[in-house]
Amino acid sequence: MEFRPPIPPTKTFIIGTLGPSGTSSDYASGYIVKQLESEQLTGEIQLFDSFPNVKEALLQDKVDLALVPHAYQMINEFYMEPSFDLGFIFIYPTPIYGLAKKKNTEVVFKGSRLVTHPAPLPLLSRLLPDSQDQSEIQIDLSPSTSDAAIQVQQGLATLAITNKNAVDAYDLEFISTYGKIPMSWSIFYKKIAESHV
Repeated sequence: MEFRPPIPPTKTFIIGTLGPSGTSSDYASGYIVKQLESEQLTGEIQLFDSFPNVKEALLQDKVDLALVPHAYQMINEFYMEPSFDLGFIFIYPTPIYGLAKKKNTEVVFKGSRLVTHPAPLPLLSRLLPDSQDQSEIQIDLSPSTSDAAIQVQQGLATLAITNKNAVDAYDLEFISTYGKIPMSWSIFYKKIAESHV
């Protein structure tokens, strides 16, 4: 990798990003772990319920790196944080995205509840059958693609816009797919405090 954040004494970087398991951020973190290993370093992934929680963990030195996709609507909060440095920007595609349901269930779109993270919501019109009126579906936002999948698994929602990793992790199936999304990502780390004598 081309960036050189301060290396922890243990040579293990804790990478904070959005969870739970199966998010696109979790997937991209796995790529970063492999890149660290190629530099004879190690990485551990720590998943959080929200990006504000990731930011707080980096501020409090609970993680060494924060991995944030550029699709995150408030990524500026990381860029404008005086305590952070931008370490690296890279492109890494997401897993396949699509519209998922519980296995072995029939979907009645009219009156159904669909959950999605805000970022992939624009895909909905491409994922619904042509005959389906979007206004007949209750659409609610979720903190992550994996959370959306969990809500379908638990019967709290009928449909989720989510990714293949979450579909597999939470035993769902796609009824339609969009494909991978070429995503750009930023890695942030905390600046070393300067001593003023």
